Amino acid sequence: MKRVLIIGAGGIMARHVEALHKIETVKITGICDIVRERAETLGRKLGAAASTDLDDALDRSAPDYVLVCTPREVRLPLIERCARAGLPVFMEKPPCHNLTTGRRIQHVIESAGLVHAVGFNRRWNDPLNEVLRRIEGQTIALVTIRFLSPFATDPVYDTYPGPYLVERSGGLVGDQGIHYVDVARYICRSEVRSITAVGFNHNLPRSQHVSTCDTACWTLEMESGAVVSHAHTWAAPAWGAWITIVTNRSSITTDMLENNATGTLDGKPFDYAGTVSEAEAQHRGFLEAVETGDMTAVRSPYADALNSFRVAAEINQLIYGRTDELS
Repeated sequence: MKRVLIIGAGGIMARHVEALHKIETVKITGICDIVRERAETLGRKLGAAASTDLDDALDRSAPDYVLVCTPREVRLPLIERCARAGLPVFMEKPPCHNLTTGRRIQHVIESAGLVHAVGFNRRWNDPLNEVLRRIEGQTIALVTIRFLSPFATDPVYDTYPGPYLVERSGGLVGDQGIHYVDVARYICRSEVRSITAVGFNHNLPRSQHVSTCDTACWTLEMESGAVVSHAHTWAAPAWGAWITIVTNRSSITTDMLENNATGTLDGKPFDYAGTVSEAEAQHRGFLEAVETGDMTAVRSPYADALNSFRVAAEINQLIYGRTDELS
């Protein structure tokens, strides 16, 4: 049984808790959050020790590894502390809030030889990986991504402000779009050669609550020769996410939220339904890395995740004219 300490008891943490509860060889033994009431409430719910101090949390929960779900700008000291203790770290995306800090975190992780992962869960999508396995050896010409969210039609910035503020989360691109920047690199097995990007505010005017655009499009020219086009809007009535991959012999669309893929493979109909959630698969992969000390099972090591962060930051630079993320 592996013991896990969760640092950061905010909203995103719930998805990780749900996934961890499906893994019979993992137990959450500690919760650490700067808000005492939040830590204690979650601690009671999970039967875990609650603390507002990391050293105290480490002592009381005796973890085998740590799950970091804090805001992106406070990661460095937490990871430094875990590195000193030799504790493997799974951290939520994005990997940092600016490139300078990201490079410092990368140095800390690599110097300590720390087992780690960044939570880019789209790399663990079951149907997507089945598609990639089936088209191995085919030439990817085009990847089209569509993402819909009701964050502008049903705004929740009063209770969930971060995504709406570019300076806090990277806005639409940094909070959500970065997942698809990352998975584009994963699909194409290629880095980005050039970027074009535009952003608009259709439903959400800029205000003290909103500094992000609510609709954006970007195109990535990949070094492999593939073209990735991404259309992303918060001005939708409901959630949706689709990735279409077009090769010289196949055209298949993966519904990322419904966990299935349909299309044509080598001219024949293709249908596939996923059997496991991204979050669970991702945590099982990281658990394997913790148990073996081997990073082979990790699909998003820090250095690679930092490349996705840089591309997302460059998109923000194009949309807003500036970003501190590249500093």
